[in-house]
Amino acid sequence: MNKAPERVRSRLVRLWTPVALWLAVIFLLSSIPGSNIPDVGLPNADKVVHFSEFFILGVLLIRAVVNSFTGMHLAGLLILSIILISSFGAVDEWHQLFVSGRATDIFDLAADISGALAGSLFYILIKRGACKCHH
Repeated sequence: MNKAPERVRSRLVRLWTPVALWLAVIFLLSSIPGSNIPDVGLPNADKVVHFSEFFILGVLLIRAVVNSFTGMHLAGLLILSIILISSFGAVDEWHQLFVSGRATDIFDLAADISGALAGSLFYILIKRGACKCHH
């Protein structure tokens, strides 16, 4: 009996489930009506939240992409990840048009994309550093 397909499926589930769950968390957070979001008294606090959410998404997605698509150049995988995350960020901003007290904000999208890029690069740098330590 060949266990290879089962191992591949298991690996893909381990890689992509965290991405799917985090996408759901972001979507749920962006569904909170504006009147239910606490004012923390810091200017642009929402940009920090956007950056942080998408930093985590950047780490999770680049991890999944790098470990799922072997044979592709790292730069191509990074571009693919940023395009996917930017698209999700744009859809998420559009979704907020339909949430009471929320609005679409191009600067939120910029924070999303910046966070995603930073998270993706962070993962790549950490993995490259970890790889060099083992040689």
